[in-house]
Amino acid sequence: MVEKMLRWTALAGIFALPFIVFIVANSLFFPYITGKNFAFRIIVEIITASWLALALINPAYRPKKTWLLAAFAAFVAIIAVADATGVNPFKSFWSNYERMDGWVTLAHLFAYFVVAGSILGAKKLWRRFWLLSLGVSVISVFMGVKQFIGISASASGLTARLDSTFGNPIYLAVFMLFNIFIAAFLWAESWRERQPGKRLGISLAYGGIIALDTIILLLTGTRGTILGLVGGAILAFLIYAFLNQGQSSTRLRVIAVGSIAAIVIAGGSLWLARDTAFVNRVGFLGRLASISLQDNTTKSRFMNWGMAWEGVKERPLLGWGQENYAIVFDNYYNPGMYAQEQWFDRVHNIIFDWLVAGGFLGLISYLLLFISALWIIWRGGGASVPIQAGRQKEKNAANSTVVFSFAEQCILTGLLAGYFFHNLFVFDNISSYILFTTILAYIASRYAAVRNAPTLLPMGSLPRAATPIVAVAAIVLAVGSAWGVNNRALAQNRALLQAIAPHQEGITVNLKYFQEAVAYQSLGTQEAREQLAQVASQIAGNQQMPDDVKQKFGSLAANEMILQEKASPLDARFPLFLGIVYKAYGDYENAGKAFARAHELSRGKQSILFEMGANAQSLGKNDEAIQDFKEAFELLPEYNSARVYYAAALIRAKQESLAEEILAPAVESGAAADPNIASAYVSIGRYDKIVEIWRARVKAMPNDMQARFTLAAALYQVGNPLQAIAVLEEVKTIDPSTKAQAEEFIKQIKSGSGI
Repeated sequence: MVEKMLRWTALAGIFALPFIVFIVANSLFFPYITGKNFAFRIIVEIITASWLALALINPAYRPKKTWLLAAFAAFVAIIAVADATGVNPFKSFWSNYERMDGWVTLAHLFAYFVVAGSILGAKKLWRRFWLLSLGVSVISVFMGVKQFIGISASASGLTARLDSTFGNPIYLAVFMLFNIFIAAFLWAESWRERQPGKRLGISLAYGGIIALDTIILLLTGTRGTILGLVGGAILAFLIYAFLNQGQSSTRLRVIAVGSIAAIVIAGGSLWLARDTAFVNRVGFLGRLASISLQDNTTKSRFMNWGMAWEGVKERPLLGWGQENYAIVFDNYYNPGMYAQEQWFDRVHNIIFDWLVAGGFLGLISYLLLFISALWIIWRGGGASVPIQAGRQKEKNAANSTVVFSFAEQCILTGLLAGYFFHNLFVFDNISSYILFTTILAYIASRYAAVRNAPTLLPMGSLPRAATPIVAVAAIVLAVGSAWGVNNRALAQNRALLQAIAPHQEGITVNLKYFQEAVAYQSLGTQEAREQLAQVASQIAGNQQMPDDVKQKFGSLAANEMILQEKASPLDARFPLFLGIVYKAYGDYENAGKAFARAHELSRGKQSILFEMGANAQSLGKNDEAIQDFKEAFELLPEYNSARVYYAAALIRAKQESLAEEILAPAVESGAAADPNIASAYVSIGRYDKIVEIWRARVKAMPNDMQARFTLAAALYQVGNPLQAIAVLEEVKTIDPSTKAQAEEFIKQIKSGSGI
């Protein structure tokens, strides 16, 4: 009775896992991420404790020896060493709320792999699990449809990128990718088991699921996953067609080649029609058509890969530890990334992500998961005779030594290939981790069952009389592990969410929650400190805020960022945040020191140099400011903001000739017409230069009404009120919505009060 209870507990947990994709924990910070991950960890801790109790009293529940088990264990062990010897072991182990990754998640995935493979030994249990997964995908389809038509989201229409309950279109896309192949796999399995004439129902059911999931995948607009689906499906079909020795093999090969040709023609046609209204109106077509080496996303991917490679060369064997790409990103920052997100924490390429996290040992151990799975599918999992195909292969499927039919082998290979291709451009999340781990557990479990693989540690077990004691121990273990792993992190998460939420009692309540959040010293401490620094910086200039409250926020934020900098001394993010806090509170000397430290850690990042230059100006160190802005400009002259900052500093220092030389390439295009330039020229009374630059702006961008207003103001200041009025009259004609504002300015000019 107790053994059954333990088994049913493990089964209930395993079958509950597919539903965590629906969790959106609005009571938590990062609600789409943290709720799912905490649920996954707690469920795995419960089922692992139950399984351990079962394995102690019954050897039948112990894992079977397979290459996949060995590969997974080696991967987890190698990454553990890489994390322990990395540059920030705490973060490598625990991760943060935004990702909920790290070694703790990897260890939970391995535990889930072992438990699922041991508990779901029967083929019928696996089929029920996969059918449940497909059912969850269908529910996700309908949630996506609601979002598509605007019922559950503000955006609707073909240009919307769906994300359902995943919070990110990429996460929904890879979820659908897995389920499309799972549906194809079950279809092939059911087709083989049923007699001709009794296959229509399953064909409609599985075919319908594949169609629905594919439509939702397309509407996520996730290009890498769409291409992964197409590539994986083509690979599966090619293998089936060209290794098939049946009577229809020639026809299949013709169809395969024709399909590839059709896809190539369709892709070429899409590229040729990339600028048409129809393609741009259909979101996923527009995104597919935009793929090019000049696309900003593509360029940023290549730059990230280049920076990652530099980091790999520095620590090639075991890498930097998980969750530490941000340090590599800062250290080897490519100035060409100026228009992208400034704080990448993933390479967006599974090869480089594991190279950075675990070095070549980590990457090889990760790739061994795929290699071991494919080995089992095609060699260990195939017939004992050479690979066959067609009808003969289907006959051999009845043989007890055959693990997967030929069609199943092709589909599983296509799935692994499609998933791997997807990960060449993005990164994993908990839903894809779970599905990938489940696929691996299924392959290993089915191989072990069919080939009667030996049991790991088969000898020795506790007497049946000890079962109640073992069950109690399992409960204690489950509760203890769930409490120890999750309690402080959950409490900190709730405190952080309260810290950034508005309170009727006033902002002092926020301060109390920030103090509580950072005091937990759990996986969200970095995020709590960063949020604190941002809030403290924002309220520093608020005249409505009491000085003592501002001082408490500023002091707490500065102290916490100093502690964070000590915890991760190679990360440029923290001294930069510290400098911003100091600067907001007028402590320019300490701000300068913090910015200088950030610059030492990230020499190529222009945004840090901008902060250094602005801070130097606040101290009246104009020559130093010019040097900072010059350095930022020379890193990449194509970056217009760097050009503007440098030129504005030169203007304020009355080095006008050099400033004009710097601005010259940007004047004709209108890019030189920046508020910083206008402010700089105003500070030295050169309104004539504003007129010159803003005339060029209006010529280059005639629909920029704000530029026309600025030009009118400058014309008035240089003594040309009639020209200023003429410009404002043009504004009224071009954009009637500005009529009231333009007429008010005209009235002021005529009265002599100015603009």
